[in-house]
Parts: sequence; structure tokens; C-alpha cells
Amino acid sequence: MPIEMHKGKNSKVVQNRDVRQHRKDGWVFQKPSPTIEKPARTRRPRATLKADPIVKQVNDLPDTEDFNIIEE
Repeated sequence: MPIEMHKGKNSKVVQNRDVRQHRKDGWVFQKPSPTIEKPARTRRPRATLKADPIVKQVNDLPDTEDFNIIEE
């Protein structure tokens, strides 16, 4: 009964009596799975808040005249 054997990218059909010798030479029964190359991981830039500082402008500051309370 012939059996398909693989070595690297090569494959061939081998008779039962020759299987043992081929196994010693590095042949296997299963196909080698293709190596899957994963894409390189990229980092996303971190989100930053862009806001101007809140500055409250006060034009009416208390003067010394505001503290003079005249009681009659």
C-alpha cells in the first residue's frame, strides 16, 4: 500500500517496505504547516486633551474706598 511522505516542500509516494528507510532519512507523514508571519504590532498614539486654561478676568477689584462704611 503506497503512502505519501513529505520532506520540506518535497513529497513522494512510497511503498510500505521503503517507509522505514525514508523515516530514518527525515521524511514524515504529515505535510509541513506553512509558517504564518504575524504582522508587526503598531502602537496607537495616546489621545491627549488639548484645552486652554480657564482664566477668569475680573475688572472690578475692591478698592479701599469700598471698605469705608459710613454709619450715621
